[in-house]
Amino acid sequence: MARKQKQDKLETLYSTVQANPGRKAGGLANLLGWHRSDVSRTLPALEERGYMLSEDRNGRLWPFGKRQN
Repeated sequence: MARKQKQDKLETLYSTVQANPGRKAGGLANLLGWHRSDVSRTLPALEERGYMLSEDRNGRLWPFGKRQN
C-alpha cells in the first residue's frame, strides 16, 4: 500500500508542475497543501522514477517529460 501512495504522490507532484510550469517548490507546496520540505524531498524520487524536471537558476521548475526505460 505504501508504494501505491508514494507513486500517487509522485504523480500528483509531477502533474502539478505540468499544470503550473515555472513555479518554485514553495509555490507548488502551497497549491498542494504540502510542506515545502515534502516537495523538496519528493523531487529526487521523481527523477529516480524517470520523471524529468528542469530547474532554472531562479529555482523555478519546468516539466521536461518522462524518460523511456
